[in-house]
Formats: sequence, structure tokens, C-alpha cells
Amino acid sequence: MGRSLWDLVRREDGAVAVIFAVMAIPFIAMAGWAVDYVRLQHVKEFLQAQVDAAALSAFVEEGENWSTKWELVESVALAEISRQYQGAWAQGVSITPDRFNDNDLKVTASAQVPLAFMNILPGVPDTQLITVSATVQFSQVKEVRRPPDTSLLDPVAGDFNRIWMYCFWPNRPENDPDLPRRTRMVPVADNGGSVFLPDFSEPPTMPGLVSRYTSILTSHPLGLDGVEQGPWLISKGANTNRREYQYMWPDCAQGSFLSFRLENVRFARTQQRYWDSGTVANNGGDRKTGRFSYYTDTFFTPGNNTEQYAGLQGPEPFVRPGEKVDILETVLCDSIDECRPQSEGGVIPEGVNRSPQRATGKCEPGKYMYYGWEDRPPGLSGTSNNWQHIGWTDRDYDDIRIIIQCPTFETVGERNARLVE
Repeated sequence: MGRSLWDLVRREDGAVAVIFAVMAIPFIAMAGWAVDYVRLQHVKEFLQAQVDAAALSAFVEEGENWSTKWELVESVALAEISRQYQGAWAQGVSITPDRFNDNDLKVTASAQVPLAFMNILPGVPDTQLITVSATVQFSQVKEVRRPPDTSLLDPVAGDFNRIWMYCFWPNRPENDPDLPRRTRMVPVADNGGSVFLPDFSEPPTMPGLVSRYTSILTSHPLGLDGVEQGPWLISKGANTNRREYQYMWPDCAQGSFLSFRLENVRFARTQQRYWDSGTVANNGGDRKTGRFSYYTDTFFTPGNNTEQYAGLQGPEPFVRPGEKVDILETVLCDSIDECRPQSEGGVIPEGVNRSPQRATGKCEPGKYMYYGWEDRPPGLSGTSNNWQHIGWTDRDYDDIRIIIQCPTFETVGERNARLVE
């Protein structure tokens, strides 16, 4: 066998040369493609390093100008890429910032990489586009809130109204069971005569709350920030109109904001059996009870202390899905003394059949925000699904009133940026 192979190599009729030439084509192509692949990977990795550095460098401290800072960061990155490749391996380089807000920034870089061998194949262009990106998040601030200074609920209203507080996460996805957008939700006031006792410790010290707190911590990896309901219970009088509640104050974590939920049960203020279930039942022969919730989903944009609301949507079927309801009035007060009705020398509007105010100023530390709810959405009228008088309302926006001090925002840990993607 060895002699036959030697004879084949010594042959001079040209067949071997043809075979070797044919076999060499794919080997040469593979070697060429390997060269192009190494070049593409080299450019991609280098661009990624420059994008990471640019994104981390682009965040500004207080007092710095964003556009000026970005121009400097961009020029440094482009100069470094130019020095590395001299326009040979990376052409048409671009670096683009995308600021989602003051806390999140995405930087994208792209370049055309000339091909030496791959473009021999039909349909393959002479250059290959490489795109990379980096997303960084600046150290978030934590909203710090004090308990309400005043909670007033109309004792003569026919409906049962209960106020809940919770933490709203504006940047969490919709309908993710593992990352609810509303967490630590607890009841804090009602117009049924209940008593509410807050526990400001974490972990709580009230015996009844300890087991509930522990159960929540073990039920989800994120603990209180991974489930909607916070630690609370009815400690006394569960079946009476004189309940006593205990609840753990919702100390909202970074990325979430203290918000309010109005729970409205029609015609049930004096009928405690419907407060929690809201079960439809006859009341006087022509009226029905029902349970509806209105969420403020409050949030603040970093650097802007103007309160904003993602919620305040109406209940179906009376309001179209996603439609906002004009159910809340907010008034910004420079001091607690100002947060009184106008007839008492304050700034809180009074009267019926009016449009509610909505505060547009910044809710800065030391100031107070007044919240006044109309317990039924104005604008609904007539009968629907056996409901009578579903839209009756006096539009005075004082059925439920809360005054709470404006938040302060504190940075937890060192002020820095980190790569998140």
C-alpha cells in the first residue's frame, strides 16, 4: 500500500495536480473566512469595550451639563477606535446615546468591517455591519416618606371607602407575576370608624405582624417587593363596624414610589358584611353594592419632583379599558397650615359640581400634598347592568382626604453607575 501511494505521487499525467487544486479551494476559503471571522470578532470586542467605557463615563454629576459631557465622551471613544484601526478594520463608526431617564442610559456603537475573503461568495457584501450596545444604571435614589399628617374620610357618605397605601414600580413589566408593579399594599384608613395602628419597624415589632412578615419573606425571593400584599391584619372586631387594623408602613424600596388605592364599596358604609367581599346584593330593592378600586400608581421622574400618576383608571364596564377617571384632586401646600379649606384661610378648594385641581408644582421637601377623592367617578349616569344611580356624585372631591408631607430622596450607597446589560 505504501508503494502504491508513492507511485501515485510520482505520476506526471496531471490528475493529482487537479485533485489537489480542487481540494485546496475549500481549505483556502476556510482559512480566508477564519481571517475575516477573527477580524470581525476583534472589532466587536474592541467596540464593546469602548461602548462600556463610554456609557459608564457619560453619567453626569449634579451641576454638569449632559450634552457637553457626552460630546467629550464621544470624541474620546471615536479617537480611540480610530487610533486602533486607522480606518482599515472599522469604517463609518458611530456612537449613539439613548437616555431613558436620568438613571438609565444605553449607548450603541456600530462600524462597517471590510471583508477580505467572505465577499467572494455571491450575495455577500464587501463589508459586514457590527453593532454593540451597553446599558448602565445610575445608583437610584430612595423615596423617603413620613406617615400622613391628616386622614379625613366623610362619615356621612353612603358608600364604604377605604384607603390603601402601596409601592408602585413604574419600570417593571406589565402582568409579570414574579415582578408585580404594586407591592407592600396595606390599608391605612376607612370611613367605617375603624382604628389603624402602623408599625414603622422592619422587621415589625407588633406580634400579629411578625408571622405575616416572615411568611412573605419566605414566599418570594424578593420578599416584600415580590408580592402585592404587605403585612397587615384585622386585630380586633373583624365582624363589627369598629375594627382595629395593624399594618406595617410601606417603606418603598429604590425604584418604587408610595401610592394610594381608593377602595369603594357602593351603599355599604353601614353594612360591614360587604366591606371586604363587595358581593352584589339588594339594598332597598333598587340598588346594588359592588367593590371598585382606583390606583394612583404615583411616580416621580428623577430630577423632577412633580408627582405623576400612571393609574386612576376607571372600573369596567362603566369606563372603557384604560380610560382615566377624574376622581382625584391634588393641591400643593407650602406648609401644613395652608392645607386647610379656603373658608378657614387655607388653599384647599371647596364646593360642589366643580372640576378638580391637579397640582403641577414640585413636591419638594418641607411642603405638603393634599389628596381629595370623589368616591365615584364623575361623568357616569343612568342605569347599567341593574345598577341604579351609578353615576350620581356631588363633585366636591372631599369624600376621602389625606395630607402627607412631600418626600425626600436619598441615595443609598455610593453614587455611581453600573453596567446592567
